[in-house]
Amino acid sequence: MNKGYLIILTGYVGWGLFPLYWSLLAHIAPLEVLLHRILWSTPVLLLLVLLSLRRRQQVMLAFQSWPEVRLLAISSLFICANWGIYIWAVANHRVIEASMGYFLTPLLNVVAGLIFFDEKLNKLKLIAIGFAALGVAYYISSVAEFPWVALGVGFSFASYGLLRKKMDTNAIPGLLIETLLLLPFTLAALIWLHINGQAMFLNLNSSTDLWLILGGPITVIPLAFFTSGTRLLPMTSVGILFYVTPTLQFLSGVLILGEGFNQDKLIGFAGIWVGLAIFTFSLISGNSSRQKR
Repeated sequence: MNKGYLIILTGYVGWGLFPLYWSLLAHIAPLEVLLHRILWSTPVLLLLVLLSLRRRQQVMLAFQSWPEVRLLAISSLFICANWGIYIWAVANHRVIEASMGYFLTPLLNVVAGLIFFDEKLNKLKLIAIGFAALGVAYYISSVAEFPWVALGVGFSFASYGLLRKKMDTNAIPGLLIETLLLLPFTLAALIWLHINGQAMFLNLNSSTDLWLILGGPITVIPLAFFTSGTRLLPMTSVGILFYVTPTLQFLSGVLILGEGFNQDKLIGFAGIWVGLAIFTFSLISGNSSRQKR
């Protein structure tokens, strides 16, 4: 159990520090950063799959099932959108808003479970969703621009999780197939950028090239820790510990990247944080009741 906590927290901390890494590439167009993230993630994922017989079998089984490939093709669009929006948010000093999207994700998952899986919600979870909805509503009403970054990050990640829940393929084999499905379009877009003289890769400096290439391992390694940790821990713990990620992203935006955080943002986030606290209490109390039985 202790090993599981260490492993999964390593993955969550890695995700939480993403803003600091992508800020190193803020001088590059977000589209090009996204394309290289997809490109260089593929060989890392391929290596992880080749090293595991079980993962190789899952990839082969997935490719033999048209419904599975179809779902993976759709989920690839959602993870691509999630990655792209987040990279854009970091480049445009919207890390705090993007972190709101990940704070919302667990609550959006609850709503998705209610709608698509006919899951039942207790009173505490309904109250939690209500507080989060009030927080988001206040945030929207208090800012001049619609917070599409927060909602885009939250809905794309929640939708991705919803689709992956419907699949038999696990995280790493599935992500490999998703990147392979995106790869032809990625390569075509990169070639187009080079032909039109808009590509920075190999045309700016070696450090930029290195950061772009390392975007692949940086993307995949936290996922590997996450998937390993989930095998050792109860899903309640996995879900609650996820809050480490948006918390670190939020703190990175405020304390390190110097983004503004005014009273209106505080009130909006407070609604979400209260909702998350109630939601977490509901999970813990529900888990304790099951253990007693």
